[in-house]
Amino acid sequence: MLHLPRVLDAEQLALLRAIATRAPWIDGRATAGGGAVQRKRNEQVDETSADGQILADAMRKALQHYPLFAAAAYPARLSQVLMNRYGPGMEYAPHVDNPLMGGTDPLRTDLSATLFLSDPGDYDGGELVVDSLAGRQAVKLPAGDMFLYPATRVHWVAPVTRGVRLAVIFWVQSLVADPEKRSLLFEMSQALAILEQQHGPSAEITRLAACHARLVHRWAQP
Repeated sequence: MLHLPRVLDAEQLALLRAIATRAPWIDGRATAGGGAVQRKRNEQVDETSADGQILADAMRKALQHYPLFAAAAYPARLSQVLMNRYGPGMEYAPHVDNPLMGGTDPLRTDLSATLFLSDPGDYDGGELVVDSLAGRQAVKLPAGDMFLYPATRVHWVAPVTRGVRLAVIFWVQSLVADPEKRSLLFEMSQALAILEQQHGPSAEITRLAACHARLVHRWAQP
């Protein structure tokens, strides 16, 4: 589970917030599967609308210019990007995301992503809560920050008691399906970057980078 700061700059954040003020909103249960229909109480922007497409394009552009996301997720495919809204009394009770999404060309949901659009002080409640082997984590990030976590974990959105919680969500099919392998590659890449920044290029760092590349070749499945 990873906090990715400042995925959106001020201009991108303003664009997505503008979409929220003008786009057509529908019942969030429209995209809920199975028992999630009974647990989900929110609204979402109609992804088939013109603003839904603008949202998707803006998010993909932002992610393309955010190297930390690529290093952490090794994205092969992204799902449809959805903007959701929780007002007072709305929540999404504990659930697990569908392991496969889509019809004839299903996407395997390795990772879930929540990008916060509302400032934390604009609403009460509404935390993203994720259960993990390390314990339960409640997440409420600054606007423009994103939380990335395994889609296989039980998670929920706590009831909103004041204000409005806006966020963008999507799912990632990774080139490296195994979460432990993906985590190891991420930690290695970040350590290599720090070593090179602190000490400059060296033969030893190059050899370690080659080992990292060999593991990517072994584990990635395009």
